Amino acid sequence: MYSRLTFLIVLFALAKFSYSQGTWSYMSTIPSGANITSITVVDQNTIFVAAKGNGLYRSLDGGSSWELKNIGLGASGDLYGISAIDSLNCWVGWLGTSGAPASVYRTTDGGTSWTLQWTLSGTFPDGIKMFSPDYGIVIGDPTGNGQPYQFRYTTNGGTTWNLSPTSPIASNEFGVINAFDFLDTNTIWIGSANTVATGTTARIYRTTNGINGNWLNTNVSGTPTTQGLFYQAIAFIDKNNGLAGSNGGDIIKTTNGGLAWSSIAPPDSLPAFSVINMYGFKDGSNVFRMSVGDANGIYYCFKTSDLGTHWTNEPLPIEGGTTSGIQHMQFVNGSLGYSGGLNGVFMKFTAPASGIIPDKIIPLNFNLSQNFPNPFNPSTTIKYQVPHNSLVNLKVFNSLGQEVATLVNGMISTGNYEVQFNASKLSSGVYFYVLKAGNDFIQSRKMLLIK
Repeated sequence: MYSRLTFLIVLFALAKFSYSQGTWSYMSTIPSGANITSITVVDQNTIFVAAKGNGLYRSLDGGSSWELKNIGLGASGDLYGISAIDSLNCWVGWLGTSGAPASVYRTTDGGTSWTLQWTLSGTFPDGIKMFSPDYGIVIGDPTGNGQPYQFRYTTNGGTTWNLSPTSPIASNEFGVINAFDFLDTNTIWIGSANTVATGTTARIYRTTNGINGNWLNTNVSGTPTTQGLFYQAIAFIDKNNGLAGSNGGDIIKTTNGGLAWSSIAPPDSLPAFSVINMYGFKDGSNVFRMSVGDANGIYYCFKTSDLGTHWTNEPLPIEGGTTSGIQHMQFVNGSLGYSGGLNGVFMKFTAPASGIIPDKIIPLNFNLSQNFPNPFNPSTTIKYQVPHNSLVNLKVFNSLGQEVATLVNGMISTGNYEVQFNASKLSSGVYFYVLKAGNDFIQSRKMLLIK
């Protein structure tokens, strides 16, 4: 299997409106190289990550470099769930690797030291969200079947973490890391995992009056796996519209706040897959992003702005597409975001700002231009034209006909586009790039890489 290559889609000109084409790029790898489980993004520069092996790292330069900040945490454990409100104040979930109880720690000095705030055996820290320096919530597993979920809250910065008196009672289930979303302190959704291997339903929980309010749930259908059915990704864009995804490759949507859910089709041509993480933008753009991993060990990120009717592939760089994927993503705004993945890989998302652009020449036909420069080393630009909204696929193949890169794969609006192809990790030789668009348009061209 050949890897996807780093790419950059740049908006060239649209007929009436511009729609951002985003780019995921590799930023860095945390020093330990351990799997990143959760991230918290304070702003474009300040980021904390939680990782296996007591990997608590802070970056003050947008993920370019990292400082280990784990003094005071338990001696041997993994970190799950993290939330920071500034560069100094951060909370993280900890789970001992030798049977030690789950815990929540806080730092007030940017991770130079940590203080134990709460601990309990038999649970698992699935997520933390601090809404202010004083108020926050912890989403934790039940300590056993028939026991309440550990939905806890603090009103004093974590000095005490109180169990919600309305925490739902578990039945052969537990929570899933990062599987929750919220609009505010009142409106919260949480996914769960049915631990019965043959189970075909799992619960999605919701409340509209806070963690101490009424918790309702909907049993949603899905594809069972040997581990069970995990609805491990969930995201909303407003109080009504949301998506959720499972480890069995199910994608479902709701338009009434989670009262009812219905299945939607996955992205075209995607083999057996598992949904890993989702993010919903609450800015009126209606955009969701979804991270998945397929049965071949390849990772993807897809975008939709119509509740999954159409999906646009936002290809990941080599480091993310074949070794790490997006385990957890967060965004500063619609044009800037970050993600953490397996093997300590940290990536950055950037996109041009959206807006109205003066009329340009509207393409009359699909067209694929000759790349420039050609020959090239290591990068070249490929331009193409789309006369009307269409499914567009642009791939690169070697001289043996083997795919080496997917540059575009999804719905593209009317306009003129250019893609930068980076072949820094390929050998010299002849390569072909092929544009497929609409119902029957196919065009290919040849280019020469000389190193």
